Amino acid sequence: MSTKSTKPMELAQRGNTDERRSRAEAAVWMVRLYGDGRTPEFERALREWLAAHPQNARHFDEITQVWDLGGQITGRGLPRMRASPATRPGIRWIWAVAASLALAAIAGGLGYRAWDETHFATGRGEQRLVRLQDGSRVTLNSSTRLQVILSRSLRHVRLERGEALFEVAQDAARPFIVSAGSHEITALGTSFVVRYEADRTAVTLVEGKVQVSDDEGFLSDTTRVPRHEAAVLRPGERMTFTTQTPPRLDAPRIEAVTAWRRGEVLLDYTPLSDAVVEMNRYDTRQLVIDDPALASLSVSGVYRGGDSIGFARGVADLHGLTIREEGSRIHLSR
Repeated sequence: MSTKSTKPMELAQRGNTDERRSRAEAAVWMVRLYGDGRTPEFERALREWLAAHPQNARHFDEITQVWDLGGQITGRGLPRMRASPATRPGIRWIWAVAASLALAAIAGGLGYRAWDETHFATGRGEQRLVRLQDGSRVTLNSSTRLQVILSRSLRHVRLERGEALFEVAQDAARPFIVSAGSHEITALGTSFVVRYEADRTAVTLVEGKVQVSDDEGFLSDTTRVPRHEAAVLRPGERMTFTTQTPPRLDAPRIEAVTAWRRGEVLLDYTPLSDAVVEMNRYDTRQLVIDDPALASLSVSGVYRGGDSIGFARGVADLHGLTIREEGSRIHLSR
């Protein structure tokens, strides 16, 4: 057999091995979670393991559901683990490992769908309000896509692109976590906006309290916060991460950050280049700046999202520019 023909098989076997390892680790975490050794350090380690790979969170949710079902699975159920003071530590650990492996085998063998997983998306210029099963509400802005996974122990949203406003229902037993690239936002009973782009991620707290973390570390006021620790935002604060500059904390106008919910784009002494990028999010007709020297022109005002030609006319009148429409493009020049 040639080398080329064996590589796909090797990759498949490696993938299956990773799946089995992740499922077994999830079962061990579950048993330890219900044991008597639960500490803040343990919970932090669990969160890190969950965030290390998407399959870890998926398998943990599977194991959680199987654990909660207990003996309800006909012929293959397991009784709940109950720690006994008389049980020797070594024996207790042996039973924990045995239960973990059995749980992993059940979840893997049945192919049981132990979580509610849904994708939501919007097209250019479209907005959508989604009410989740836990009572939380998510408003998706233009060109946004996200994945929601709800289990009995965790509420996890993966923002794949775009922007969304989260209004989180209180549930202290189930953390609400939003992942955007390498950034993680944890909330309990709060309202916040996350915008995720290729080179920029911004988290703005409207009300309540959120914790924001980043794999590369971040700034809280003027202090660098170590990796895996979380900065707590206050209402009105925004944490912005970019690929070129250090993370930044500021306090923007909330009405400007959430103007898109009213179908508006609020600009406040915004460079024309940035204003064009913002307007282009909502219209299939794209604005183009022909002269790079125009990029720094300042633009202020409230504009209707999806009305690029109206925006172009307003800017042209303000700065004495020329508009040229060409197919799906609107050109601005001197």
